[in-house]
Amino acid sequence: MAMKRFLNWKWWAVGLPITICLMALITYLYMDRELVRMYGGLTDIAEFNIPEDEFGITAIKNVNVLAPTGDRFVESQTVLIREGIIELIAEDTNLPNDITLIDGTGMFLVPGYTESHVHLWESENDLLLYLANGVTQIREMNGIKKHLRWKKEIEAGRLGPDMFVVAPQLATFGFIEGLFVSWTQNKTIVQSDQDVERAVESLKAMGYDAIKASSFLDPDGYTAISTATRANSIPLIGHIPNAVGFQELWESNQVEIAHIEELVKTADIDFGGYTPETANAYLEFMRSKSDGIAERLYEKGIAVTSTLTLSDSFWRQKEDLEKALNQVELRYVNPGVTEGTVITSRALAWLGDRHMYRWPADYPEGQKKRSLIYWQTYAQAHHIILDALIRRKVTIMAGTDANVPVMVPGFSLHDEMLALNQAGMSAAEVLASSTRIPGEWMGMNTGEISTGFKANLVLLRENPLNDIGATDTIETVIVNGRILTRKDLDELLRAVKQANDNSRSVRLTAA
Repeated sequence: MAMKRFLNWKWWAVGLPITICLMALITYLYMDRELVRMYGGLTDIAEFNIPEDEFGITAIKNVNVLAPTGDRFVESQTVLIREGIIELIAEDTNLPNDITLIDGTGMFLVPGYTESHVHLWESENDLLLYLANGVTQIREMNGIKKHLRWKKEIEAGRLGPDMFVVAPQLATFGFIEGLFVSWTQNKTIVQSDQDVERAVESLKAMGYDAIKASSFLDPDGYTAISTATRANSIPLIGHIPNAVGFQELWESNQVEIAHIEELVKTADIDFGGYTPETANAYLEFMRSKSDGIAERLYEKGIAVTSTLTLSDSFWRQKEDLEKALNQVELRYVNPGVTEGTVITSRALAWLGDRHMYRWPADYPEGQKKRSLIYWQTYAQAHHIILDALIRRKVTIMAGTDANVPVMVPGFSLHDEMLALNQAGMSAAEVLASSTRIPGEWMGMNTGEISTGFKANLVLLRENPLNDIGATDTIETVIVNGRILTRKDLDELLRAVKQANDNSRSVRLTAA
Protein backbone atom coordinates (compact mmCIF):
# COMPACT_ATOMS: atom_id res chain seq x y z
CA MET A 1 0.00 0.00 0.00
CA ALA A 2 2.81 2.37 0.88
CA MET A 3 4.44 1.64 -2.50
CA LYS A 4 1.18 2.38 -4.34
CA ARG A 5 0.82 5.65 -2.48
CA PHE A 6 4.41 6.48 -3.41
CA LEU A 7 3.81 5.68 -7.09
CA ASN A 8 0.64 7.77 -7.11
CA TRP A 9 2.58 10.64 -5.55
CA LYS A 10 5.37 10.24 -8.07
CA TRP A 11 2.82 10.30 -10.92
CA TRP A 12 1.21 13.52 -9.76
CA ALA A 13 4.49 15.19 -8.93
CA VAL A 14 6.55 14.06 -11.91
CA GLY A 15 4.60 12.07 -14.49
CA LEU A 16 1.67 14.43 -14.93
CA PRO A 17 3.78 17.57 -15.52
CA ILE A 18 5.91 15.67 -18.05
CA THR A 19 2.78 14.40 -19.81
CA ILE A 20 1.30 17.89 -19.94
CA CYS A 21 4.55 19.30 -21.33
CA LEU A 22 4.70 16.59 -24.00
CA MET A 23 1.08 17.21 -25.01
CA ALA A 24 1.75 20.96 -25.17
CA LEU A 25 4.83 20.38 -27.32
CA ILE A 26 2.96 18.07 -29.70
CA THR A 27 0.13 20.60 -29.97
CA TYR A 28 2.57 23.42 -30.68
CA LEU A 29 4.42 21.43 -33.34
CA TYR A 30 1.13 20.45 -35.01
CA MET A 31 -0.19 24.02 -35.02
CA ASP A 32 3.13 25.37 -36.25
CA ARG A 33 3.11 22.92 -39.15
CA GLU A 34 -0.47 23.91 -39.98
CA LEU A 35 0.57 27.57 -40.01
CA VAL A 36 3.36 26.73 -42.46
CA ARG A 37 0.78 24.89 -44.59
CA MET A 38 -1.64 27.83 -44.41
CA TYR A 39 1.06 30.22 -45.64
CA GLY A 40 1.96 27.89 -48.52
CA GLY A 41 5.17 26.43 -47.17
CA LEU A 42 4.25 22.76 -47.69
CA THR A 43 3.29 23.06 -51.34
CA ASP A 44 5.56 21.31 -53.84
CA ILE A 45 8.32 23.49 -55.29
CA ALA A 46 7.81 24.06 -59.01
CA GLU A 47 10.25 22.22 -61.26
CA PHE A 48 10.79 23.86 -64.64
CA ASN A 49 12.94 23.17 -67.66
CA ILE A 50 14.48 26.40 -68.99
CA PRO A 51 17.97 26.43 -70.49
CA GLU A 52 20.53 28.49 -68.58
CA ASP A 53 21.57 31.65 -70.43
CA GLU A 54 25.18 32.66 -70.67
CA PHE A 55 25.62 36.04 -69.05
CA GLY A 56 26.77 38.13 -72.01
CA ILE A 57 25.70 40.85 -74.41
CA THR A 58 22.15 41.20 -75.73
CA ALA A 59 20.72 43.57 -78.31
CA ILE A 60 17.05 44.22 -78.95
CA LYS A 61 16.83 45.56 -82.50
CA ASN A 62 14.27 47.75 -84.26
CA VAL A 63 12.03 48.11 -81.21
CA ASN A 64 9.77 50.90 -79.98
CA VAL A 65 11.25 52.05 -76.67
CA LEU A 66 9.31 53.81 -73.92
CA ALA A 67 10.88 57.24 -73.51
CA PRO A 68 12.20 58.25 -70.06
CA THR A 69 9.26 60.68 -69.84
CA GLY A 70 6.96 57.65 -70.06
CA ASP A 71 4.44 59.34 -72.36
CA ARG A 72 5.59 58.16 -75.79
CA PHE A 73 7.55 55.47 -77.59
CA VAL A 74 10.70 56.19 -79.58
CA GLU A 75 10.58 54.17 -82.78
CA SER A 76 13.14 51.83 -84.36
CA GLN A 77 15.69 51.74 -81.56
CA THR A 78 18.41 49.27 -80.73
CA VAL A 79 18.95 48.60 -77.02
CA LEU A 80 22.32 47.08 -76.10
CA ILE A 81 22.54 45.25 -72.78
CA ARG A 82 25.84 44.19 -71.24
CA GLU A 83 25.97 42.21 -67.97
CA GLY A 84 22.43 43.17 -67.08
CA ILE A 85 22.87 46.93 -67.59
CA ILE A 86 21.58 49.08 -70.46
CA GLU A 87 24.74 50.22 -72.21
CA LEU A 88 23.38 51.91 -75.33
CA ILE A 89 20.13 53.09 -76.90
CA ALA A 90 20.43 54.24 -80.50
CA GLU A 91 18.56 54.25 -83.80
CA ASP A 92 21.42 52.81 -85.78
CA THR A 93 24.59 51.34 -84.34
CA ASN A 94 27.31 48.84 -85.09
CA LEU A 95 26.86 45.81 -82.91
CA PRO A 96 29.65 43.63 -81.55
CA ASN A 97 30.01 40.04 -82.72
CA ASP A 98 28.82 37.02 -80.77
CA ILE A 99 25.83 38.67 -79.10
CA THR A 100 22.26 37.55 -78.51
CA LEU A 101 19.91 39.33 -80.90
CA ILE A 102 16.20 39.85 -80.22
CA ASP A 103 14.06 41.15 -83.08
CA GLY A 104 11.75 43.80 -81.66
CA THR A 105 10.11 44.79 -84.93
CA GLY A 106 6.60 46.05 -84.30
CA MET A 107 6.93 45.51 -80.55
CA PHE A 108 7.08 47.82 -77.53
CA LEU A 109 9.77 47.77 -74.87
CA VAL A 110 8.85 48.92 -71.36
CA PRO A 111 10.60 48.68 -67.99
CA GLY A 112 9.83 45.56 -65.99
CA TYR A 113 6.83 46.09 -63.73
CA THR A 114 7.06 46.62 -59.98
CA GLU A 115 4.38 45.22 -57.65
CA SER A 116 4.55 47.47 -54.60
CA HIS A 117 2.41 45.47 -52.19
CA VAL A 118 2.82 41.70 -52.07
CA HIS A 119 2.69 38.99 -49.45
CA LEU A 120 4.81 36.00 -50.39
CA TRP A 121 4.08 34.35 -47.02
CA GLU A 122 6.02 31.07 -47.50
CA SER A 123 4.91 30.58 -51.10
CA GLU A 124 8.19 30.26 -52.97
CA ASN A 125 6.59 29.48 -56.33
CA ASP A 126 5.11 32.98 -56.42
CA LEU A 127 8.53 34.28 -57.44
CA LEU A 128 8.01 32.55 -60.79
CA LEU A 129 4.46 33.88 -61.18
CA TYR A 130 5.73 37.43 -60.94
CA LEU A 131 8.28 36.90 -63.69
CA ALA A 132 5.71 35.15 -65.88
CA ASN A 133 3.63 38.33 -65.66
CA GLY A 134 6.48 40.73 -66.40
CA VAL A 135 6.95 41.74 -62.77
CA THR A 136 10.70 42.05 -62.28
CA GLN A 137 10.59 43.85 -58.89
CA ILE A 138 8.38 43.23 -55.86
CA ARG A 139 8.00 44.85 -52.46
CA GLU A 140 7.29 42.25 -49.79
CA MET A 141 5.22 43.95 -47.10
CA ASN A 142 5.57 41.63 -44.11
CA GLY A 143 8.97 40.03 -44.42
CA ILE A 144 10.45 36.99 -42.74
CA LYS A 145 14.03 35.70 -42.64
CA LYS A 146 13.25 33.35 -45.51
CA HIS A 147 12.45 36.35 -47.74
CA LEU A 148 15.82 37.90 -46.95
CA ARG A 149 17.43 34.62 -47.99
CA TRP A 150 15.47 34.54 -51.26
CA LYS A 151 16.48 38.14 -51.93
CA LYS A 152 20.18 37.27 -51.55
CA GLU A 153 19.80 34.17 -53.70
CA ILE A 154 18.21 36.21 -56.48
CA GLU A 155 21.02 38.77 -56.23
CA ALA A 156 23.43 35.84 -56.62
CA GLY A 157 21.73 34.56 -59.77
CA ARG A 158 18.62 32.64 -58.75
CA LEU A 159 15.65 33.16 -61.09
CA GLY A 160 13.22 35.61 -59.51
CA PRO A 161 12.23 39.26 -59.25
CA ASP A 162 14.39 41.74 -57.37
CA MET A 163 13.03 42.11 -53.85
CA PHE A 164 12.53 45.03 -51.48
CA VAL A 165 11.72 43.39 -48.15
CA VAL A 166 9.79 45.27 -45.47
CA ALA A 167 10.25 44.10 -41.87
CA PRO A 168 7.49 42.35 -39.89
CA GLN A 169 5.07 45.10 -38.90
CA LEU A 170 5.31 46.57 -35.40
CA ALA A 171 2.20 46.19 -33.24
CA THR A 172 1.21 46.76 -29.62
CA PHE A 173 -0.41 43.87 -27.73
CA GLY A 174 -0.37 42.57 -24.17
CA PHE A 175 2.14 39.88 -23.26
CA ILE A 176 0.05 36.70 -23.76
CA GLU A 177 -1.87 37.96 -26.80
CA GLY A 178 1.37 39.34 -28.18
CA LEU A 179 3.06 35.93 -28.04
CA PHE A 180 0.18 34.40 -30.01
CA VAL A 181 -0.01 37.22 -32.59
CA SER A 182 3.75 37.21 -33.08
CA TRP A 183 3.71 33.45 -33.69
CA THR A 184 0.66 33.21 -35.95
CA GLN A 185 0.80 36.56 -37.83
CA ASN A 186 4.52 37.39 -37.94
CA LYS A 187 4.19 40.73 -36.15
CA THR A 188 6.90 42.40 -34.09
CA ILE A 189 5.32 43.07 -30.68
CA VAL A 190 6.39 46.25 -28.89
CA GLN A 191 5.13 47.51 -25.54
CA SER A 192 7.46 50.42 -24.79
CA ASP A 193 9.65 53.04 -26.44
CA GLN A 194 12.66 50.90 -25.64
CA ASP A 195 11.07 47.90 -27.37
CA VAL A 196 10.53 50.02 -30.48
CA GLU A 197 14.10 51.34 -30.49
CA ARG A 198 15.56 47.85 -30.10
CA ALA A 199 13.24 46.41 -32.75
CA VAL A 200 14.05 49.07 -35.36
CA GLU A 201 17.80 48.75 -34.79
CA SER A 202 17.64 44.94 -34.92
CA LEU A 203 15.45 44.75 -38.03
CA LYS A 204 17.67 47.17 -39.91
CA ALA A 205 20.76 45.18 -38.93
CA MET A 206 19.11 42.00 -40.24
CA GLY A 207 18.84 43.58 -43.68
CA TYR A 208 15.23 44.70 -43.95
CA ASP A 209 14.69 47.66 -46.27
CA ALA A 210 11.90 49.45 -44.37
CA ILE A 211 9.93 49.37 -41.12
CA LYS A 212 6.15 48.90 -41.21
CA ALA A 213 3.61 50.40 -38.83
CA SER A 214 0.70 48.11 -37.97
CA SER A 215 -2.93 49.10 -37.53
CA PHE A 216 -2.49 47.83 -33.97
CA LEU A 217 0.24 50.20 -32.84
CA ASP A 218 -0.69 52.46 -29.93
CA PRO A 219 -0.07 56.27 -30.07
CA ASP A 220 3.09 56.12 -27.96
CA GLY A 221 4.42 53.31 -30.13
CA TYR A 222 3.68 55.31 -33.28
CA THR A 223 5.59 58.31 -31.95
CA ALA A 224 8.46 56.04 -30.92
CA ILE A 225 8.63 54.28 -34.30
CA SER A 226 8.75 57.65 -36.06
CA THR A 227 11.64 58.76 -33.86
CA ALA A 228 13.51 55.47 -34.16
CA THR A 229 13.24 55.20 -37.97
CA ARG A 230 14.46 58.79 -38.33
CA ALA A 231 17.40 58.11 -36.02
CA ASN A 232 18.30 54.90 -37.88
CA SER A 233 17.77 56.33 -41.39
CA ILE A 234 15.32 53.63 -42.48
CA PRO A 235 11.94 54.36 -44.11
CA LEU A 236 8.75 54.14 -42.06
CA ILE A 237 5.83 52.89 -44.13
CA GLY A 238 2.60 50.93 -43.86
CA HIS A 239 -0.67 51.46 -42.07
CA ILE A 240 -2.08 54.43 -40.20
CA PRO A 241 -2.66 52.91 -36.75
CA ASN A 242 -6.29 52.80 -35.66
CA ALA A 243 -5.41 54.70 -32.50
CA VAL A 244 -3.99 57.75 -34.29
CA GLY A 245 -5.36 60.23 -36.82
CA PHE A 246 -4.25 62.46 -39.65
CA GLN A 247 -2.59 64.98 -37.35
CA GLU A 248 -0.29 62.31 -35.94
CA LEU A 249 0.47 61.17 -39.49
CA TRP A 250 1.45 64.70 -40.58
CA GLU A 251 3.76 64.99 -37.56
CA SER A 252 5.38 61.59 -38.13
CA ASN A 253 8.33 60.29 -40.12
CA GLN A 254 6.10 58.05 -42.27
CA VAL A 255 6.91 58.26 -45.99
CA GLU A 256 4.38 55.85 -47.48
CA ILE A 257 0.81 54.65 -46.93
CA ALA A 258 0.36 50.99 -47.83
CA HIS A 259 -3.23 51.28 -49.09
CA ILE A 260 -5.64 54.01 -50.15
CA GLU A 261 -7.80 52.12 -47.65
CA GLU A 262 -5.79 53.60 -44.77
CA LEU A 263 -6.94 57.08 -45.76
CA VAL A 264 -10.55 55.90 -46.05
CA LYS A 265 -10.46 54.25 -42.62
CA THR A 266 -8.86 57.24 -40.90
CA ALA A 267 -11.38 59.62 -42.47
CA ASP A 268 -14.17 57.32 -41.30
CA ILE A 269 -12.91 57.63 -37.73
CA ASP A 270 -13.08 61.42 -38.10
CA PHE A 271 -16.62 61.07 -39.44
CA GLY A 272 -17.63 58.98 -36.44
CA GLY A 273 -18.06 55.65 -38.19
CA TYR A 274 -20.49 55.44 -41.08
CA THR A 275 -23.33 52.91 -41.33
CA PRO A 276 -25.53 51.91 -44.28
CA GLU A 277 -27.97 54.56 -43.11
CA THR A 278 -25.32 57.32 -43.13
CA ALA A 279 -23.47 56.13 -46.24
CA ASN A 280 -24.39 59.12 -48.42
CA ALA A 281 -23.45 61.58 -45.68
CA TYR A 282 -20.09 59.84 -45.33
CA LEU A 283 -19.41 60.10 -49.06
CA GLU A 284 -20.18 63.82 -48.96
CA PHE A 285 -17.81 64.10 -45.99
CA MET A 286 -15.14 62.32 -48.04
CA ARG A 287 -15.65 64.71 -50.96
CA SER A 288 -15.23 67.68 -48.65
CA LYS A 289 -12.05 66.31 -47.05
CA SER A 290 -10.26 64.50 -49.88
CA ASP A 291 -8.51 67.50 -51.44
CA GLY A 292 -7.15 68.62 -48.09
CA ILE A 293 -5.84 65.13 -47.34
CA ALA A 294 -4.21 64.90 -50.76
CA GLU A 295 -2.61 68.34 -50.41
CA ARG A 296 -1.02 67.38 -47.09
CA LEU A 297 0.25 64.09 -48.53
CA TYR A 298 1.85 66.00 -51.40
CA GLU A 299 3.37 68.60 -49.08
CA LYS A 300 4.80 65.91 -46.79
CA GLY A 301 6.09 63.83 -49.72
CA ILE A 302 4.15 60.77 -48.57
CA ALA A 303 3.59 58.16 -51.28
CA VAL A 304 0.42 56.05 -51.43
CA THR A 305 0.18 52.47 -52.70
CA SER A 306 -3.11 51.84 -54.43
CA THR A 307 -4.64 48.34 -53.77
CA LEU A 308 -7.75 49.69 -55.52
CA THR A 309 -8.78 46.39 -57.12
CA LEU A 310 -8.87 44.75 -53.70
CA SER A 311 -11.15 47.39 -52.16
CA ASP A 312 -13.39 47.23 -55.22
CA SER A 313 -13.62 43.46 -54.78
CA PHE A 314 -14.88 43.35 -51.19
CA TRP A 315 -18.56 43.84 -52.00
CA ARG A 316 -18.31 41.63 -55.09
CA GLN A 317 -16.81 38.79 -53.05
CA LYS A 318 -19.64 39.12 -50.56
CA GLU A 319 -22.35 39.31 -53.20
CA ASP A 320 -21.14 36.33 -55.30
CA LEU A 321 -17.92 34.71 -54.12
CA GLU A 322 -17.97 31.91 -56.69
CA LYS A 323 -18.24 34.45 -59.51
CA ALA A 324 -15.35 36.47 -58.05
CA LEU A 325 -13.20 33.33 -57.82
CA ASN A 326 -14.03 32.35 -61.41
CA GLN A 327 -12.82 35.74 -62.65
CA VAL A 328 -9.24 35.21 -61.45
CA GLU A 329 -6.47 32.69 -62.20
CA LEU A 330 -7.20 30.62 -59.11
CA ARG A 331 -5.22 27.59 -60.35
CA TYR A 332 -1.96 29.50 -59.88
CA VAL A 333 -2.59 30.47 -56.25
CA ASN A 334 -0.76 28.32 -53.71
CA PRO A 335 -3.29 25.71 -52.48
CA GLY A 336 -2.11 26.18 -48.90
CA VAL A 337 -3.30 29.78 -49.18
CA THR A 338 -6.56 29.01 -50.99
CA GLU A 339 -7.57 26.06 -48.84
CA GLY A 340 -6.47 27.22 -45.40
CA THR A 341 -6.30 24.68 -42.57
CA VAL A 342 -8.38 23.47 -39.66
CA ILE A 343 -6.84 26.21 -37.50
CA THR A 344 -7.21 29.00 -40.07
CA SER A 345 -10.74 30.05 -39.14
CA ARG A 346 -11.58 33.03 -41.41
CA ALA A 347 -8.05 34.38 -41.55
CA LEU A 348 -6.74 33.81 -45.07
CA ALA A 349 -8.49 30.99 -46.91
CA TRP A 350 -10.08 31.70 -50.28
CA LEU A 351 -12.28 28.60 -50.52
CA GLY A 352 -15.06 27.11 -48.46
CA ASP A 353 -16.61 28.44 -45.28
CA ARG A 354 -13.27 29.78 -44.03
CA HIS A 355 -13.17 32.55 -46.67
CA MET A 356 -12.78 35.85 -44.81
CA TYR A 357 -15.41 37.76 -46.81
CA ARG A 358 -18.06 35.04 -47.05
CA TRP A 359 -21.36 35.67 -45.28
CA PRO A 360 -22.43 32.98 -42.79
CA ALA A 361 -24.93 30.52 -44.27
CA ASP A 362 -27.73 31.77 -42.01
CA TYR A 363 -27.07 35.48 -42.63
CA PRO A 364 -30.47 37.28 -43.00
CA GLU A 365 -31.30 38.79 -46.40
CA GLY A 366 -31.88 42.19 -44.84
CA GLN A 367 -28.42 42.15 -43.32
CA LYS A 368 -26.94 41.16 -46.68
CA LYS A 369 -28.48 44.24 -48.29
CA ARG A 370 -27.16 46.48 -45.54
CA SER A 371 -23.71 44.86 -45.82
CA LEU A 372 -23.61 45.45 -49.58
CA ILE A 373 -24.47 49.12 -49.09
CA TYR A 374 -21.68 49.42 -46.53
CA TRP A 375 -19.01 47.82 -48.73
CA GLN A 376 -20.12 49.55 -51.93
CA THR A 377 -19.82 52.83 -50.05
CA TYR A 378 -16.36 51.75 -48.90
CA ALA A 379 -15.32 51.22 -52.53
CA GLN A 380 -16.77 54.58 -53.62
CA ALA A 381 -14.83 56.33 -50.89
CA HIS A 382 -11.61 54.89 -52.31
CA HIS A 383 -12.39 56.37 -55.71
CA ILE A 384 -13.12 59.77 -54.19
CA ILE A 385 -9.74 59.79 -52.45
CA LEU A 386 -7.95 58.45 -55.53
CA ASP A 387 -9.42 61.21 -57.68
CA ALA A 388 -8.00 63.79 -55.27
CA LEU A 389 -4.60 62.05 -55.21
CA ILE A 390 -4.44 62.17 -59.00
CA ARG A 391 -5.46 65.83 -59.22
CA ARG A 392 -3.04 66.89 -56.48
CA LYS A 393 -0.20 64.84 -58.03
CA VAL A 394 0.46 62.68 -54.97
CA THR A 395 3.00 59.92 -55.62
CA ILE A 396 1.01 56.74 -56.38
CA MET A 397 2.55 53.27 -56.60
CA ALA A 398 0.58 50.35 -58.03
CA GLY A 399 0.13 47.48 -55.60
CA THR A 400 -2.48 44.82 -54.97
CA ASP A 401 -1.94 43.13 -51.57
CA ALA A 402 -1.22 39.97 -53.56
CA ASN A 403 -2.20 36.66 -51.90
CA VAL A 404 -5.10 38.30 -50.09
CA PRO A 405 -8.35 37.03 -51.65
CA VAL A 406 -8.77 37.46 -54.65
CA MET A 407 -5.42 38.98 -55.64
CA VAL A 408 -3.44 36.38 -57.61
CA PRO A 409 0.34 36.98 -57.48
CA GLY A 410 1.58 38.50 -60.73
CA PHE A 411 -1.77 38.51 -62.48
CA SER A 412 -3.39 40.99 -60.10
CA LEU A 413 -1.01 43.81 -61.01
CA HIS A 414 -2.44 43.90 -64.54
CA ASP A 415 -5.94 44.12 -63.05
CA GLU A 416 -4.74 46.97 -60.84
CA MET A 417 -3.26 48.89 -63.75
CA LEU A 418 -6.53 48.56 -65.65
CA ALA A 419 -8.54 49.65 -62.59
CA LEU A 420 -6.34 52.71 -62.05
CA ASN A 421 -6.77 53.68 -65.70
CA GLN A 422 -10.54 53.30 -65.50
CA ALA A 423 -10.53 55.36 -62.30
CA GLY A 424 -8.96 58.36 -64.03
CA MET A 425 -5.21 57.86 -64.36
CA SER A 426 -3.83 58.14 -67.88
CA ALA A 427 -2.08 55.11 -69.36
CA ALA A 428 1.25 56.93 -68.96
CA GLU A 429 0.51 57.68 -65.29
CA VAL A 430 -0.43 54.05 -64.69
CA LEU A 431 2.76 52.80 -66.31
CA ALA A 432 4.77 55.24 -64.20
CA SER A 433 3.05 53.95 -61.04
CA SER A 434 4.28 50.43 -61.81
CA THR A 435 7.72 51.24 -63.27
CA ARG A 436 9.53 54.56 -62.83
CA ILE A 437 7.95 55.77 -59.58
CA PRO A 438 8.50 52.62 -57.47
CA GLY A 439 11.92 52.17 -59.04
CA GLU A 440 12.93 55.61 -57.79
CA TRP A 441 11.18 55.15 -54.44
CA MET A 442 12.91 51.81 -53.72
CA GLY A 443 16.27 52.93 -55.10
CA MET A 444 16.52 49.89 -57.38
CA ASN A 445 17.94 51.61 -60.50
CA THR A 446 15.01 50.23 -62.49
CA GLY A 447 11.81 51.57 -64.00
CA GLU A 448 13.36 53.58 -66.84
CA ILE A 449 14.91 52.61 -70.16
CA SER A 450 18.06 54.74 -70.11
CA THR A 451 21.76 54.01 -70.25
CA GLY A 452 23.15 52.92 -66.91
CA PHE A 453 19.82 51.54 -65.70
CA LYS A 454 19.31 47.88 -64.87
CA ALA A 455 17.96 45.97 -67.86
CA ASN A 456 14.86 44.54 -66.20
CA LEU A 457 12.60 44.86 -69.23
CA VAL A 458 9.37 43.61 -70.81
CA LEU A 459 8.80 43.29 -74.56
CA LEU A 460 5.13 43.71 -75.48
CA ARG A 461 3.24 42.85 -78.65
CA GLU A 462 0.89 45.83 -78.26
CA ASN A 463 1.16 49.48 -77.20
CA PRO A 464 0.14 50.02 -73.55
CA LEU A 465 -0.13 53.79 -74.04
CA ASN A 466 -2.97 53.17 -76.48
CA ASP A 467 -4.58 50.51 -74.28
CA ILE A 468 -3.32 49.83 -70.77
CA GLY A 469 -4.71 46.31 -71.12
CA ALA A 470 -1.73 45.63 -73.40
CA THR A 471 0.58 45.33 -70.37
CA ASP A 472 -0.02 41.56 -70.40
CA THR A 473 0.73 41.03 -74.12
CA ILE A 474 4.15 39.82 -73.07
CA GLU A 475 6.54 38.32 -75.59
CA THR A 476 9.82 38.41 -73.63
CA VAL A 477 10.99 39.29 -70.12
CA ILE A 478 14.58 40.21 -69.29
CA VAL A 479 15.52 40.07 -65.62
CA ASN A 480 19.00 40.32 -64.14
CA GLY A 481 20.53 39.70 -67.55
CA ARG A 482 18.47 36.56 -68.21
CA ILE A 483 16.20 36.33 -71.26
CA LEU A 484 12.83 34.61 -70.78
CA THR A 485 11.00 33.99 -74.04
CA ARG A 486 7.25 33.47 -74.28
CA LYS A 487 7.92 29.75 -74.29
CA ASP A 488 9.96 30.09 -71.09
CA LEU A 489 7.26 32.13 -69.40
CA ASP A 490 4.63 29.54 -70.30
CA GLU A 491 6.91 26.87 -68.85
CA LEU A 492 7.06 28.76 -65.54
CA LEU A 493 3.27 28.93 -65.43
CA ARG A 494 2.97 25.24 -66.27
CA ALA A 495 5.43 24.31 -63.54
CA VAL A 496 3.62 26.32 -60.86
CA LYS A 497 0.24 24.90 -61.84
CA GLN A 498 1.65 21.36 -61.77
CA ALA A 499 3.17 21.87 -58.31
CA ASN A 500 -0.13 23.28 -57.06
CA ASP A 501 -2.13 20.40 -58.53
CA ASN A 502 0.21 17.91 -56.87
CA SER A 503 -0.41 19.58 -53.50
CA ARG A 504 -4.17 20.11 -53.59
CA SER A 505 -6.57 18.54 -51.13
CA VAL A 506 -9.59 20.49 -52.44
CA ARG A 507 -10.63 20.14 -56.08
CA LEU A 508 -11.08 23.47 -57.83
CA THR A 509 -14.47 24.21 -59.31
CA ALA A 510 -13.32 27.69 -60.32
CA ALA A 511 -10.54 27.79 -62.88
